[in-house]
Amino acid sequence: MAYGLLIYIIKIMLKKLEKFMLLLHKKYGITPDILTYVRIFSAPWLALLVSKIISNKSLMLAIFTLILYILVVATDFLDGILARAISKTENHNHSHGGMLDRLADKILIIFMLIPFGLNLFTFLIILAESILAFQAIYSPSHEKQATYAGKIKMVLQAFLIPILILQLVTNFIPEMIVYIYIIITIISTWVSVYSHYFYFKND
Repeated sequence: MAYGLLIYIIKIMLKKLEKFMLLLHKKYGITPDILTYVRIFSAPWLALLVSKIISNKSLMLAIFTLILYILVVATDFLDGILARAISKTENHNHSHGGMLDRLADKILIIFMLIPFGLNLFTFLIILAESILAFQAIYSPSHEKQATYAGKIKMVLQAFLIPILILQLVTNFIPEMIVYIYIIITIISTWVSVYSHYFYFKND
């Protein structure tokens, strides 16, 4: 009963959010691509903030950076909602938007990992994301949308950045948990590489 009520509330909230995003689109010309570009152009600035956090371990700067990061990451959720809302009322080809969306995710994650230096986990994730970026650009148009494995990977990566930042300034999260989470994220990232490569080779 409680689960059904929760699902109902979530559906209502999503419908209201969809209407709000559609209003922004019609009134201010906000498009899914604009929201995607927010992630792309915010990436280097967020990376600079992370570099500053690493050098001075400032908790206030970390909180400020995390708030900005959450807002930027939220555009990944909002552009999908807006794209679906627009498709209900307008004819729109999503192949370019799908590719741009995937590239934006990869650019953001790569930039956010660069301040942590060259080590095994940053190397493995950045390498995998670079391979996925290549696949996103050169794959057939119907394969430019993210796969299920890719979505799981993106969620894990999105949470990895706040975990690393909080670990820098607070040590609140036990190191063992951080290491386990990093390993899970790396495995998920390479599963996503295999998933996209498999579909790409077997079209």
